[in-house]
Amino acid sequence: MARNEDAVRPSAFTRYRTLILIGGVILFLPPLAFIFQATTGENGFCGTWCPRMFFAWRSGTTGAQFLMGMARSFMGVALVAGILAVTLIAGRFWCSHACPIGGVMELGSRLIPKPLKIDFSTVPAAPVRYGYLAVYLIAPALGIGALCCNYCNFATVPRMFGAAFSEADLAYFFRAYGLINLALIAILGFLAKGGRAYCNFLCPLGALDALANKLGFHFGKRIAVTERACNGCGACVEACPTWAIEIKDGKAVVDQLSCFPCGLCMKACSEQAVVYDWKGKFHEEQAPAAPSYALTCRGGKELAG
Repeated sequence: MARNEDAVRPSAFTRYRTLILIGGVILFLPPLAFIFQATTGENGFCGTWCPRMFFAWRSGTTGAQFLMGMARSFMGVALVAGILAVTLIAGRFWCSHACPIGGVMELGSRLIPKPLKIDFSTVPAAPVRYGYLAVYLIAPALGIGALCCNYCNFATVPRMFGAAFSEADLAYFFRAYGLINLALIAILGFLAKGGRAYCNFLCPLGALDALANKLGFHFGKRIAVTERACNGCGACVEACPTWAIEIKDGKAVVDQLSCFPCGLCMKACSEQAVVYDWKGKFHEEQAPAAPSYALTCRGGKELAG
């Protein structure tokens, strides 16, 4: 079978990913927050655009009240539905390219010297992520308490940007939960290798998106490894910001519950073994004869670290 060169060649979405991340920050976060200003006149995710609160059922809530909550957050509902639909077919592009919350943490982590960064790759992401999601959903249902608002990444990061312009945003960080959130963003975001530990552990939306990614693997386009081309060097493992790749029996294996299509592994691979393609083609392609993209671009700054 002829090799699909498009599957191994990083797309414009990968080559210009940093600019796309910066664009997401400008569109969604203060002081500009263009998306919110142009649609609902609000200045953040709290309110009509909330992507987290509407799917958490609180103790004592009736079905009608739950539906009313979804109606109040109709833009957030539409956003989550769109994210999951795209993920099923094409992979987690919201998390890898568009999310301003994860984008801020990843971009910030690139400014931190490597000796100061914390490597969380030894921590199994899925058990922590879905344990947190279970608490996020079960605690309010039992009336124990809620993590929806006070401990929300979609509230904390925008307030970091808005604190210089809003007394309310500044005051948030003088409360206990504001300081806790700030510490989590710093440790699991800015100080984490790859900048995505918070996304991998504590984001409910990311947890749902990862499930959609796993489900869509059976029919959608995904990052995967062509086994016959992989030499097990581990360069992709080192590049991955969500530690979604590991070496098993001398070959790289991608965990679809943690992977998103950032393309950093494709850039790092000297053998063009990492592909972004439809299921069924991952193991059918012949090893590449052409020079690797990584050999000409390895000096790029987008490797996780």
